[in-house]
Amino acid sequence: MLKKRILIALLAALFLTGCGNAGSVETTADTTAVVETVETEPEETLDIDVQDYGGYTVNIALAGNWSFTDFVAEELTGESVNDAVYNTNQSVSELLNVNFTVDNQSGKASSGQGTGFKLFDNMVMAGTNDYEFGSIGCYDVCTLAYNGRILDLNTMPNIDLSKSWWDPKANEHLSIRDKMFFSTGDIGILDNDCTYCILFNKQVITDYGLDNPYELVENNEWTYDKMYEMADVVDSDTDGDGKQTVTDNYGFIIWQDSVIGMLHSSGGRCATIGEDGKISLTLNTEQNIDVLTEWLSMNTEPIAFFLGGATDDEVHGIFTGNRGLFYTRYVRAASWFRDMETDFGLLPYPKWDASQKDYCNTMHAYGTSYICVPVTAEDPARAGAVIEALAYYGKQLITPAYYDTTLKGKYFRDEESAAMLDIIFSSRFFDIGMYYQIGGYNEKVIQMMQQGKTDFASMYTANEASALKKLDDINAAYAAME
Repeated sequence: MLKKRILIALLAALFLTGCGNAGSVETTADTTAVVETVETEPEETLDIDVQDYGGYTVNIALAGNWSFTDFVAEELTGESVNDAVYNTNQSVSELLNVNFTVDNQSGKASSGQGTGFKLFDNMVMAGTNDYEFGSIGCYDVCTLAYNGRILDLNTMPNIDLSKSWWDPKANEHLSIRDKMFFSTGDIGILDNDCTYCILFNKQVITDYGLDNPYELVENNEWTYDKMYEMADVVDSDTDGDGKQTVTDNYGFIIWQDSVIGMLHSSGGRCATIGEDGKISLTLNTEQNIDVLTEWLSMNTEPIAFFLGGATDDEVHGIFTGNRGLFYTRYVRAASWFRDMETDFGLLPYPKWDASQKDYCNTMHAYGTSYICVPVTAEDPARAGAVIEALAYYGKQLITPAYYDTTLKGKYFRDEESAAMLDIIFSSRFFDIGMYYQIGGYNEKVIQMMQQGKTDFASMYTANEASALKKLDDINAAYAAME
C-alpha cells in the first residue's frame, strides 16, 4: 500500500522485489533479490478462483471530492504511475478475461448524501448492477454502509483482507461488529496522496541556524513545542507595514485541515469502536481540547500565515521564496514544488510531547475514497476476484511506481525524506468519528480555523447532543444488521 501502513518487514521485502512480476500470478525466483526475499519474508500469492468471464465489462464508479488517477489509464505514456495502473488493469484483464470501463465522477461533493451515495443508493433501490464496485468518497461510503447499501467485504468470495495488499490498520480501525464494508490498500494511491505531512524549507533552516528536523524526529524531540519554538524564530514583518502579508516571513504556512492533522498527531480521535462493536465519542478529553485550542490559535498569531485571502501562487511564493519554514499540507503537495530551486524536506506531524510513544499520522477524510461493492452485485465472486486481483497487482506495480519512483525518486531530494515517508505511512490510523461526521465536528473545527475562532470547548458542547443522537442511530443500524 504505498508501504502504506504495511508492516516494516513487508516494506523491506517490497524494496527488495522492486516492481515484481507484472504478468504472472505465481512467484518466480529468477533473481538473487527475489530469492533473498523469499528467504526472509515468503511472498504471498494471489489466491482467487480464476474464471474466464468471457470479456465481461467491469464498470467502476469513481466518486469523491478529489480527482482520481486510480484505475484511470487509457494508454502507456511513460509516466510511471499511469503506466503501472495501465499494466495492472491489463494483467487483471488477461487473467480473468474482463474489460474495464470507468465512470469517473470524482471532484464532486462527498457530503454523506453526495454523488457517490446517490449513485449507489439509486442503483440499490432500482435493483440494478450498474457498477461492479466503486471507489466512493469517505463521507458517502460511511452513509452507504450503515444504510445497508454495500456488502461486507469479509463475506465476499475471493477477497482476503488479511493479505498484505490490504491495509491492516483499516481492518483494525474500520471494522464494526466484525464487518468491513469498505477498505483501501495497494489497489490505489489516493489515500496516500491525502496523507497529512509537513514540508519544510531547508534554506530557512540554514539561514536561522535552526535544528535539523530529521535529527529531531530520530531523537524523539520532534514535538509540538519544538516545532513552535523553531517557527517563532522565523516570524518577522519583513516590509515593516505592520500587517500580515505574503511579503513577510512566517514560521508556519497553515492549511485549514491541518487542525485535524494536529489532533490526530497527538493520538486523539473523534470516536472509537469498543469491544462491543459500538462507536463511542472520544473527542472531549483534556488533551484533545488543549491540542485543538493551541492549533486553532495559530490563525490568530503573526507566526503563521493562514491559507485564506491569497492565491495559491502567492501562498506558495512564501515557501519557495524562503520566507516560510513549515508548510502543513498533504503528500500530494510535494508534487507542486518539484522544480523549486531551494531544497525542501518532509516531516511527519509532531508528537504532542516527548512522552508520546509513537508518531501518529492520518489522511484528511474530505479527499479520501474507499473500495466498496453494492448489495445488488450480480456476481459477488466475480467482483471479489476482480478487486482482489487489482489489489494484488497494485502491490506489485502501482505501489513501487508511486512510492519509489515518483515520491522518493522525483519529488524528494534526500534519503531522509524517504525515511520520513516510511514513518508517516507506517504510523497511520483511521478516525471513524471524522469519517462518519459525528456531530459535524470535522467540518466545524475546520470552520473555526477559517474564522479565527479558538473556543473549541464551547463549540463541542453546543454540538454534543446532535453527535450523540447520530451515534445512537448509527449504532442501532449496525446492531440491526446482526
